[in-house]
Amino acid sequence: METKRQKSRNIVESFRHASEGIAGALQSERNLKIHFVVGMIVLVLSFFLDIPREEELWLIFAVFSVIGAELINTLVEGFVDLYSTEKNPMIKFVKDVAAGIVLWYTMFSVVVGVIVLGKAIFGWHELAGRILALVVLVIFPCTIVWEAVNRNGRSNKGNDS
Repeated sequence: METKRQKSRNIVESFRHASEGIAGALQSERNLKIHFVVGMIVLVLSFFLDIPREEELWLIFAVFSVIGAELINTLVEGFVDLYSTEKNPMIKFVKDVAAGIVLWYTMFSVVVGVIVLGKAIFGWHELAGRILALVVLVIFPCTIVWEAVNRNGRSNKGNDS
């Protein structure tokens, strides 16, 4: 059985296909463009700052993680849209989780940025980043759960009448 796209014959062709995928995602996804631009700014800025190698690696990891998560989100949304474009609670859930992965990695990157760039640019103590990490890890999920409980409570009250 012949498929539309044959398996790559060599490493160069594999890289070409992968590059075409990234280029296509960049052309169609606004948020991916934003993450690429912000990532480039952060990494270019880091060249001009006195940042220890280990911290530079954290910045690089954070930038690449957000872009990777956004690419995965694009992939998931594309697959789900191939399946169905109709309203479906499971499709919404899958898309929301994929977007949540991007948000989570973005928050991680902000924490890394506050720790590394905050110290290098503003002389902030690493405690600022640690507090932000605690807020992200504890308060953010609690806020989301609180909002979901209140939203469900409001929608249930409307059904009682």
